[in-house]
Amino acid sequence: MALFLRDEEVSRAVTMDDMLPAIESMQGHFGRGEAMILPRRKIIAGGGMLAVMGGGLFYDGVLGVKTYTVVRGTYSFQVSLYDAETGRLMCYTQANRLGQLRTGATTAVAVKYLSNSDAATVGIIGTGYQAPTQLEAVSKVRNIKSVKAFSRTAEKRDAFAKSMTDSLGVPVSSASAAQEVVEGSDIVICIAAATEPVVNGEWLATGTTLIGAGPTTWRIREVDDATLVRADKIFVDSAEQVRDEAGDMASAVDRGLLQWSQLLELRHAVAGTVTGRDNHNQIVYAKMMGTGVADVAAAKLAYDKATEMGLGTEMEW
Repeated sequence: MALFLRDEEVSRAVTMDDMLPAIESMQGHFGRGEAMILPRRKIIAGGGMLAVMGGGLFYDGVLGVKTYTVVRGTYSFQVSLYDAETGRLMCYTQANRLGQLRTGATTAVAVKYLSNSDAATVGIIGTGYQAPTQLEAVSKVRNIKSVKAFSRTAEKRDAFAKSMTDSLGVPVSSASAAQEVVEGSDIVICIAAATEPVVNGEWLATGTTLIGAGPTTWRIREVDDATLVRADKIFVDSAEQVRDEAGDMASAVDRGLLQWSQLLELRHAVAGTVTGRDNHNQIVYAKMMGTGVADVAAAKLAYDKATEMGLGTEMEW
């Protein structure tokens, strides 16, 4: 029997409090060689795009693959989860809500291991679908006192600030410019669908932790050259994906401002084989592209929780 889950059932079964330890555990196991990644591959067609990514959790006995389409700006995500010993399909789940939780949790794990423990102010650029779970997750790993938010539409960022103030219980203010968000923030999160850099490295204060969780294409630059030059450490969630999915880094490498060998992987910081930061004053940049191995961990969590709660539809397969 295979369990089929819809987004509504995933939302009932899985919370951010569940997702955070699942993603942190996966990163630690991954850093110790107990998981494997299948990097994202894309097929571009005239009307849209198909992407495939996946991974294996050897410590949990599962394999999985995530597929998604983007057609006229609309995303549709699914994950198939398999028993690694028998090859049996265990679960087929919609993954729109699952991906939203996984993305937020990945940022929070990066913040936990790369930021200063006393980081208390957050600046976020982008107030769309992924932004709420970014702040929700980060607020669970750091004692956040205030947040500044910016996006291009004043009405949307004002509404976001009010909504997140109510849900987080901390003041979230609407900023009029990206520079206002970055300056003075201990943690800066970029989650905007922008095509040009949204962060100028000269705005960053010493000790800042910057998370890039936006676009994943070599044509788009999320941060400028100064950010990469000023960063004392640069982390990614996949060294295999970064050359195709981080346009800012690819451009900097082409011009000799950065070497691929400088990049560190988040999984090794979680596993304890590298340090997230060496002192309070370092600027640390982390580009989180989203990985299939994280999607598999998220799907396994959803399967386990839904099974416990009796959710979903079981079908002969």
